[in-house]
Amino acid sequence: MIKFEKPDLILFDWDNTLLDTTPILYKSYCELRKYFNIPEYTMEEYQKMTGFSMRESFPNLFGEKWEEAKSIFLATYQKYHLEYLQIFPKTQELLEFCSRFCKMGIVSNKTSLVLRKEIEVLGWDKYFVAIVGAGDAKKDKPAPDPVYLAIEKYGYPVKTTWFVGDGDSDVKCAKSSGCCPVRISQKIKDEDGVLVVKNLEELLLILYTYEI
Repeated sequence: MIKFEKPDLILFDWDNTLLDTTPILYKSYCELRKYFNIPEYTMEEYQKMTGFSMRESFPNLFGEKWEEAKSIFLATYQKYHLEYLQIFPKTQELLEFCSRFCKMGIVSNKTSLVLRKEIEVLGWDKYFVAIVGAGDAKKDKPAPDPVYLAIEKYGYPVKTTWFVGDGDSDVKCAKSSGCCPVRISQKIKDEDGVLVVKNLEELLLILYTYEI
């Protein structure tokens, strides 16, 4: 298993990294496609297209109507999201532990206003020195811009930054910005230069070793 240097800063993806938001995202996307009279995706089809922000993916999907589609999706998502927020096991424990020996931030392709609202409702503002959502940087993930902005918000020199996420765009963003990439995936496979863990509990066990 890869052994990275102890992190000064850990940047986390949000959706399906710290929280299980797939059900509500999928529901909102299905309602959007229904609005446009487009056949619904299966969950498997939907999961293949996740990881990109709306300003990156919607123009290809909805053409000139992509901004209308974005507004409808956000309105639908915001009807339900606070009611259905589902934290993954060990998330709270992971954040508490990490707060004792390094700084943390969020880099997500979720619309910034919605992202910040979810963090606020969970009471997690105290954990993060930087929060970067879709639209905050010049480009969204997988471009490195959001990571650069998060480090700028942190405001201190960083020797080692880990980027933890579940998707290809997270790994690409981590590599292009010089972070140590950590992928959360049940399908463990060898990835060049990537630390792959099954879940947050396994990540927490690895981080414990840096405190000893």
